[in-house]
Amino acid sequence: MKAKKKAAQNVGFKEKQPSPRKITEKKPQMLTERELENLMGVNRPTYKRGRGGAFRQQ
Repeated sequence: MKAKKKAAQNVGFKEKQPSPRKITEKKPQMLTERELENLMGVNRPTYKRGRGGAFRQQ
């Protein structure tokens, strides 16, 4: 009787097996000094208020 139950359970169904995936490690992103300074906002134009309250570039 046990054999019949097992046979009835396996009809039309396959066990799902995990797909083999390659694990790829991400390389750390290397930024140049120029790119880092650009991200930080270094070397941007500076402005001050001039006569009459208008902004002027320094």
